[in-house]
Formats: sequence, C-alpha cells, structure tokens
Amino acid sequence: MLPAAKHIEGNTRRSDLIGAIGIGLIAVSLAYILLKPYPMDYVDGKLLVDPVKMMKDTFNGCGGLLGLIVGGFIDRHYIHYEIPVGHACLPILTAVGAGIVYAWTEYFEGATVVLLFGRNWGSFAGGFITVMFVTVIYPLVIRKYCGAEKA
Repeated sequence: MLPAAKHIEGNTRRSDLIGAIGIGLIAVSLAYILLKPYPMDYVDGKLLVDPVKMMKDTFNGCGGLLGLIVGGFIDRHYIHYEIPVGHACLPILTAVGAGIVYAWTEYFEGATVVLLFGRNWGSFAGGFITVMFVTVIYPLVIRKYCGAEKA
C-alpha cells in the first residue's frame, strides 16, 4: 500500500478532507476550461480541434470524479459496503450491473441528461450518475440479493 493511502485508510476525517479538496479541484478545473480562450486553427477550411468536443470529456471526467467523492462519502458514513466474496449470486449481479452501466452510457445518457442539460453539463451529470450508481445504488442491490449485512 502506498504511504499516502496508509495515512488516510481508516480515518474518515482525513478521507473527507481529501474529498473536499477534490471538489475544489473539480471546480477549479471546470472554471479553467470554461474561461480559457481556445485557438481556432483551421487547415483547408476544417477546424483542427473543436474546443466544445474537448470540454465534453473533461466535464464527463469531473462528473465521474465528483460521483466517486460523493459515493465514497456516502459509503464511508452510511452504507459500509463489503463485497460478498464467493456468494453464488455475485457473478450474475455483476454482469447485470455491467450491462446496466453499458446501456446507460451508450444509449440512455445522451437521450436523457445530455438533452436536458446540454453537451457539457449533461456529460457532467451523466458521469456523476454513472459513478453514483456503481458506488452507492448497485452495492445496495447486491447487498439485498446476496444477503450481506451492514458492516
């Protein structure tokens, strides 16, 4: 284990502080890409790099990171999920969960939150929802069907 991870592991206060710093860095990153002037370079009348498309990936990553921070907070303080290793239903539930995440990201995210909030903020919301599903919602489903008890 890395020294930094040893310093944080088991200490919810330190983990929460790191999460708060992460939220601040997300805000700074989004402010930077929204306020930064982008060059509009053309070759043969074609735009080389579209800054709007570049921003979408950053928004999606920041939304996913925020989901990881918030999901980690919820798990640390309320859920305390532990993987039910060896349980018979775990492989099936894992496959179903992976299918749900795939369907969401490939088909439904663009047709729902991206349409509702626009390309950038919709991608942010989509990334957030995806990671919250993986870190909060689906562990509760696994606990319900595999019979794992709260730690």
